This record gives sequence, structure tokens and C-alpha cells, in this order.
Amino acid sequence: MAEVDDRRDDTDRARDYRALVEYGAAAGIGLGHSLGFRLESLTAGRSVWTLVPSSRAADARYALAGGVLAALIEVAISSAVQAGLPDRTTQTTSQLSTSFVGAVRVDDPEICCEATVLHLGGRTATAEARVFGCDGTLVAHGTATCLLFPIPSGAAHE
Repeated sequence: MAEVDDRRDDTDRARDYRALVEYGAAAGIGLGHSLGFRLESLTAGRSVWTLVPSSRAADARYALAGGVLAALIEVAISSAVQAGLPDRTTQTTSQLSTSFVGAVRVDDPEICCEATVLHLGGRTATAEARVFGCDGTLVAHGTATCLLFPIPSGAAHE
């Protein structure tokens, strides 16, 4: 991840994002709460999220729905990008591509998604993520492009 400015202290940015995620989970807000996503690790340009599959996210075949895996990939990528951005800058996902290479049954143990930023520029970022089963088997992977933009002065949320 050579393009991330290592001269910045990204600790506060990642800590602030983690606090926001934890607040949402405790308050019953967002995907972390509704689908059970858990943020395990976050640094500038990298995040790790876990999920214990459950029947809440089942498709008709008693497997974890592909949309849930895509959401997990997007959340992991988005947080890895966000944690590496300069202050008063935010992002939104503009393109997401996912590939499903294995099935996750809703009674399988925990799965893990690791996202890494590949490019962090002035207007766009690209990142990739991989989802692994509890045995280390790759079950899905994806890439995303994120649009970066400044937060206007006086905006309520960063």
C-alpha cells in the first residue's frame, strides 16, 4: 500500500471510525447490528471483519445469501478506505464487484473478511477484500472503487 501517506498519524482516524461502528452496534443501528458484522481490526488501509452466519441471513438453500457476503465485502473495503483518508474527507462506494467461489451454510462457524486498500488517490480509491471460512477456505472475494470527496465546513458528521 505504498500510495498511502505514512507520514500521517492515522491512529485517531481509525479509532474514531471504530467508535462510530461500536456506537451503531450498541444502539441497534446499521449492518453490524442487523446482520452481526463485527469489526475486529482497523488500520489505515486495512480492516478485518467477522460474521457468525445465522438463519437471519439465509437464502432458500439454507446458505448465507450472496448479498450478505457482498455487503460484508463492501463494509470491509469502505472502512479500510475511510480509515486511511485525510481529515475532513469521506468516501462512497461507486463500484463493487464480487465473486462467490464457495458456499457458507448458516450453521457454519464464523467467517472472516479482510480488506486492503490498493490505491488511495485524491479523487478515488481502490481496494480488495477476501472472505474466508473458518477452515481458511476462500469463499468470496471482491474489489471496489470509492469516490473521495471533502466534507464541507460546518457539516454535522465527518
